[in-house]
Amino acid sequence: MNTQKLFYENLYTTEFDAEIIGVTEDGIILNQTLFYPGGGGQPCDLGYINEFEIIDVHEDKAGNIVHVLKDLPENLRNIKNVHGVINWPLRFEMMQQHLGQHLFSAALHNLHGLHTARMRIENKNVSLDLDLHVDQNIILEAEAEANKIIWQNIPVEIIYPDLDEIKLHARKMPSAKAVPPFRIVKVGGFDYVPCCGLHVKNTGEVGLIKVISFENHKGGTRIYLKCGAYAYDWLKNFWCEVKTAENELVCGDNNINEKILNLKNQIHELKTQNENTIKHYLKPLAEKLLLNRESKIIKHVIKNSSQDEATHLFKMLTENPEIIALIMAESSDGTFLIFGCNKINKNVDVRNAFKFAVSKLNGKGGGSSFCSQGHGEKFNLSDLENILNEAENLIK
Repeated sequence: MNTQKLFYENLYTTEFDAEIIGVTEDGIILNQTLFYPGGGGQPCDLGYINEFEIIDVHEDKAGNIVHVLKDLPENLRNIKNVHGVINWPLRFEMMQQHLGQHLFSAALHNLHGLHTARMRIENKNVSLDLDLHVDQNIILEAEAEANKIIWQNIPVEIIYPDLDEIKLHARKMPSAKAVPPFRIVKVGGFDYVPCCGLHVKNTGEVGLIKVISFENHKGGTRIYLKCGAYAYDWLKNFWCEVKTAENELVCGDNNINEKILNLKNQIHELKTQNENTIKHYLKPLAEKLLLNRESKIIKHVIKNSSQDEATHLFKMLTENPEIIALIMAESSDGTFLIFGCNKINKNVDVRNAFKFAVSKLNGKGGGSSFCSQGHGEKFNLSDLENILNEAENLIK
């Protein structure tokens, strides 16, 4: 006897009575259930059966729906009649997300002939994968079109047509594994697609669709969006962040971008000035180290310094194609080290010496044969100089 699926015909019912007809290692099988077992990218329902918490629901190969309990009671086999209660807020949110994804995918298909290859609902997001790269304009156009359909509050129909009719109207065909009758979710003349999931009864119940990000993914595009309450919560938090930024930048809604661009330009100018200042006062040191060197290896610890200073000194020294530079910057936060040579000549492999030194400093780092850098713990000056001496010997 397979579990009777009450959820398809009773979308908005939250409680039911049933009999236990089977017990598995971690759960129970009922003669009927409102708990959706998940599928088509939509997660399963959660809730309670009697006082037992349901943490997973899935359909086994025999067509039975297994309700996985958080804790299996010892007297479970003595229980026959049970009462189930689904987590309605979660169910409704999943139905909002799922129909919202249908509408967005339909908009992409109707406007640009784009096919949604995969979709899933997780972490309060809907993600969908397209096989082609798309730009922001196409995504925003589809978002606007899908929201127009939401605001028209079109009824959502579940129909079971024959395959010939599906071929005429569907934006994608049923899975090769699917067997008749084929379940079709129809939204007016806007969408017509096979699906086993649960959806709200009218497009208006989705409320809102908001794309939050997109990225290149496996030769195509992965789009992340939120629907309904999830979309509202995201926009509310985003608005709060914008208002905080306005207060910090002392500007209004219409000139945040201008203010940020001005700040970026100021930061760029300050960085340039800082680099020129560093180069100016490091130039005498670089000239002195080059003049007084006893070999092509120059090793030096800059006291009370920074990563930027060490990097600039390294670059000045290795402009000379013969020089191998082993530089450390000592500060209150720890030690920065950069080892290498001229990046064009690449006349030495410093990796072994660098690995030795960074391990002595209990640090981490990496790089190429001609330039490796990393950070380690704070050591006194004499210990740093000894480490550099040993590193030099490894290179020699």
